[in-house]
Amino acid sequence: MKDRIEEKLLLETADEFAYRTVTQILEENKIPYFTRDDESGGYMKIISGFSLYNRKVFVAKEDYEKAYELTKEFIEGITMNNDK
Repeated sequence: MKDRIEEKLLLETADEFAYRTVTQILEENKIPYFTRDDESGGYMKIISGFSLYNRKVFVAKEDYEKAYELTKEFIEGITMNNDK
C-alpha cells in the first residue's frame, strides 16, 4: 500500500485567469498538483462553462516551497487586489 501524500493548499480563487496561470507555471516546472472546486462549482462549470465558486490548487507538501517561490509574485498580487 502506498503512503498517502500530504497536500498543501497553494491557491484558492474564483478567478479563472489566476487559476490557469498558476497551474500552467506548475505544469511548466513539472510540479504535480490537483484541484478541487468549492460547493457545486464543478457541476456549474460542466453545465454553464464557468463557476462562481472558488477553485483550490493543492501541491504535495514537499513541493510547496518550490511551487510557492515560482508563483509567489502572482499569488501575492491576487491577494493584494482582493483586499482592496
